[in-house]
Amino acid sequence: MRVAILIAFAAVAAGCGSKEAVPAESPTNEQPPSSNDPNRRLTKTECVQLGQSIVEACHTRGNDRSAEVDGWCSDMVNRNTDSEAWVNEACIPHFRYMDSFCFGSANNAHGMMDCDKTVDRTR
Repeated sequence: MRVAILIAFAAVAAGCGSKEAVPAESPTNEQPPSSNDPNRRLTKTECVQLGQSIVEACHTRGNDRSAEVDGWCSDMVNRNTDSEAWVNEACIPHFRYMDSFCFGSANNAHGMMDCDKTVDRTR
C-alpha cells in the first residue's frame, strides 16, 4: 500500500509542473506544509492535527469493538491527551506525509490502526 501511495504522489508531483526545490529535512522539522513530497516528515502542527483526528475516530467508533482496536485506541488516546508524548516521540521522528495521507483516507479507527502498522519506525 505504501508503494501505491508513493507512486500516486510521484504522479501528482510530476503532473503539477512545479520545479521548486524541497529543502532537506531541517532540524526544526518545520518544512512547508504545502510540500507534497511523500517522504517528508510531518511538522509538529501536522502531528498534532493527526493525533486529534485519531482520538476523534477512537471516540466515535460506535459498535466497532474488538480487543485489538480497544487497546490501540486506548494507547493513542492516552498518549494524545494532555501530553505531547505521541507527537514528539512517535509522530515527528517517524511519520511521513504519505502516512498522514493513509490516516486521512481511513474512515474509522480500525482503518487508522491498519495505517499505523505501515509506519516505518526504523528511521
